[in-house]
Amino acid sequence: MQRALLIFLVALSYLLFAGGPRWTLGPLLLVAIAGVVVAPGRTLRFPPAWRRLDGALAVIVLGILIQLLPLPSAILGMVSPHTMAVRREMRFATPGTGAAWGSITLNPEATASALGTVVLGILSFWIARALFAAGGSSRKVCRALAVFGAVAAVAAMVQKVVAPTLVLGILQPDARSTNPLGAFTNRNHFAAWLLMIATLTCGYLIAHLRIHLAYQQRGATFLRQFLTSGALPTMMAAAVTLGVLFITLSRSAVAGLGAAAVAGCVMGRPRMQIERTSLPTIFGIIGAGILLFVMFIDVDGWAARFEQSINPAVTGFSRIGIWTETMPIVADFPLAGTGAGTYSDAMTHYQQTRYWVGSMQRWAHFNNAHSHYVQVFSEGGLLLAAPAFCAIAFLWTLGRRALRGDKGEMFWTRVGAGAGLIGLAVQSIWEVALTMPANAVLAGVLAGLLIYKRDLSADASTGNLPSARTRAA
Repeated sequence: MQRALLIFLVALSYLLFAGGPRWTLGPLLLVAIAGVVVAPGRTLRFPPAWRRLDGALAVIVLGILIQLLPLPSAILGMVSPHTMAVRREMRFATPGTGAAWGSITLNPEATASALGTVVLGILSFWIARALFAAGGSSRKVCRALAVFGAVAAVAAMVQKVVAPTLVLGILQPDARSTNPLGAFTNRNHFAAWLLMIATLTCGYLIAHLRIHLAYQQRGATFLRQFLTSGALPTMMAAAVTLGVLFITLSRSAVAGLGAAAVAGCVMGRPRMQIERTSLPTIFGIIGAGILLFVMFIDVDGWAARFEQSINPAVTGFSRIGIWTETMPIVADFPLAGTGAGTYSDAMTHYQQTRYWVGSMQRWAHFNNAHSHYVQVFSEGGLLLAAPAFCAIAFLWTLGRRALRGDKGEMFWTRVGAGAGLIGLAVQSIWEVALTMPANAVLAGVLAGLLIYKRDLSADASTGNLPSARTRAA
C-alpha cells in the first residue's frame, strides 16, 4: 500500500500542474500523510545514523515556522531590522504606522506555501527511505517512474504542438511571459524533473542487466533476453526522457546532466574495477543515443540561448546581474531572510534594473534569483541556509556510506539516484527547480533510494530473504 501511495504521489504531483497553483498543495500533502499513516512504525523510525540529517530537515521546517510567527515589534527590529521599513514601502504606508506585532516574512501566504513544499519533500523522503528499507520495492518503483516519465515526456511534446500556451493542455498560466512545457510553466523546471527520471532509469537499467545472468552471455542468448525482458522498454524510456530533456533547450539541465554522468562514472568506478564489467560499453551506447538525439535538435537555437546566457546585451540582463541585485537583500536580512517564498516580493523594493519586454508589453520583474543557493540566502538568511547546507553535507556522507556498503546489483539504482541529485544540485546554480512541489517530491524519492539501509530483520520475519546478487548491505 505504501508503495502504491508513493508512486501515486509522484504521478499526482506532476499531473496537478507540478504543484504550481497553491491549491494543489492540500491534496498532495494529504496523499503524503496517508503514505506515512499506512506504515508509521517504519516511516517515523529515526535510527542514530540518520538523526543528524533528519534533525537538519526538522530545523529547516522550524526556521520557516519562526518566519511565520508573530513577534513583538521590538524583537522583530532586533532580528530583522529592515523588515518593517520594506513592508511599509511595499504597502505604501507612511513611516511611524504599523502594528505592534509582526512576522519576519514579507508575505505570510507565500511563506506558508513554501513551507508546504518543504514538508512535502521531506515526507516523500521519509516514505521512500522506509519503503526501500523494507525490501522488494525498489525495482517496481523504478519501473513505474521510468514508464511514467517517458509517457509524460512524449505527452509534453504533443501538447507543445497542439496547445503550446497551456499547461498540460488545460491550464492557462497567469503570466503571459511563461513558456509552458508538460506540467510546468518553466521548461527549465520540467528539464530538472526529466533529469531525475532519466538518471534513475539509467541506473535501474544497469542494475537489471547485471542481475539477470542471461545478459552475461553473448549472441543470441543476450539478444533474446534483451528483447523478451524489461530491458528494451527501460532503455527506450531512458532514451525518450533524455531526448526530450535536450529538446527543452535548458542549458542548466544539460550542465546538470553532464555532472550527473561524471558523478555516475565516479560512483560506479570501484564496482567496475572489481567486477570488470562491460559498463563502459553500456555508457558508450547511451552516449551514442544522446548524440543521435542531438542531431535532430535545433542547434541554432542552442547557440542563441548560450549567447544570451553569457552576453547581457542580447537580453538586457543576465543571471549575474540578478545575483548582483540580490546581494543588498542578503546584506539587509542576514539572520532570518525575507521569508521563504518571498523573493519576488522583496524584488519589488530592491530591483534596480529596468528592462522592457516587448512580448509582454511591460517592464521585467525578477521573480526568482535564478540560483537556488542565492535564493535560500536571500529568503532564509542564516536561519535557513545553515541547516540547508548541513542537510546537503549529511546526505552526501550518508550517500557515500550507502554506496560503499551495498554489495548487491541494485547498487546501480543508488548510483542513478545519487547522480540525479548531483545533477539537480549543479542545475540549481542557475535555477530554482526545487521550489516546484513535483520536483521536491521526486528529489525526496531519489534521496530515500540513495541512503536507505535494508532492514534484514523485516525480511527474515516475512521469509523474504534477498539473494546474494540483490542483497544490499
